[in-house]
Amino acid sequence: MVEWPKVFIIILNWNGWEDTIECLDSLHDISYPNYDLIIVDNDSHDDSLARIRAYARGELAVESASRIFNCRIEPLHVTTYTRREAEDIHVATLHKKLAAHSRNETSNASLVIIQNEQNFGYPEGNNIGMRYALKASADYVLLLNNDTVVDKHFLTELVRAADNDASIGVIGPKICFYDAPNTIQSAGGHIDFWRGRAIGNAGKSDDEIKRFAVDKLLPADFVSGSCFLIKRKVIEDVGMLDPTYFCYGEDLDWCLRISGAGYRIVCDLNTQIWHKSNVSTSKVKQCAEYYFHRNWVINARKHARIPEFVSFLLLYPAYCIPGLLKARQFGHIRNFVLGFIDGLFTKITAQPAPRR
Repeated sequence: MVEWPKVFIIILNWNGWEDTIECLDSLHDISYPNYDLIIVDNDSHDDSLARIRAYARGELAVESASRIFNCRIEPLHVTTYTRREAEDIHVATLHKKLAAHSRNETSNASLVIIQNEQNFGYPEGNNIGMRYALKASADYVLLLNNDTVVDKHFLTELVRAADNDASIGVIGPKICFYDAPNTIQSAGGHIDFWRGRAIGNAGKSDDEIKRFAVDKLLPADFVSGSCFLIKRKVIEDVGMLDPTYFCYGEDLDWCLRISGAGYRIVCDLNTQIWHKSNVSTSKVKQCAEYYFHRNWVINARKHARIPEFVSFLLLYPAYCIPGLLKARQFGHIRNFVLGFIDGLFTKITAQPAPRR
């Protein structure tokens, strides 16, 4: 490519500064030459913002079990907006500020922080960052979980593949476990609405999955929201994440809406990142259980065909409740019941594109 498209990398932070700066530190080494960083802080109540700013100034060391220790040499220039400032800022003013704070166009030595006044959840938190990125003329948006560490060439490979194929709407990397770096955690997957299951490739070997790929691009119903590269045109055509979900299931919904609009969803096996498991939701386990089951019901209501939905209503409880009983997670049964019932009656505002 003569000119690399502009990518805005959006990282959502909620009381997780240690993971966030480790993620930022891994991004410092990537080969991609044209990206900007946005951290959206979802009303953290710890000292996340102070710690992230200290890291950006080069005053905070990074401790990582996954990679060689790296002490940032040049500081990042940090610009902070409140959510209202980021949402209301005029395009001309935004561009002027970005130009003033960038020391040169190729260094990527700048960081925008958007500080939310409340926890808007995963989908709307990322939407706030995406609205800013689109106003700042993003060609691509990369949603990246803060509890990830990336390969040096991951973004270069993702953009190269997406830019070479106009039919690709969303592309994600192979994701391996942070604590087991050679074991696949996610490499796309397929959705079974008959039973309410996302069938992924966790634990499979490269040889098991690459035979289904073409040029190491693996077709999928969804890729994990942990790392999600999407084209500007796709966001403009399909819309953003549905805030109804708050956490869990919004990536499935978005992928189904995008594929329904005629775009392909693929996992690029040429590159990978490493992901810690459920770091944010483990802090509020009971809440996470509720949203997990509630949002499966919402997704089934939005996207399942009538026979699939009837099967889902019968088989999903029959699949989940015995599993909770067997694991002796009796308290979670209440969260399952509440989530299942609320999912049936939660108002659905965004109509999905037809499934193909």
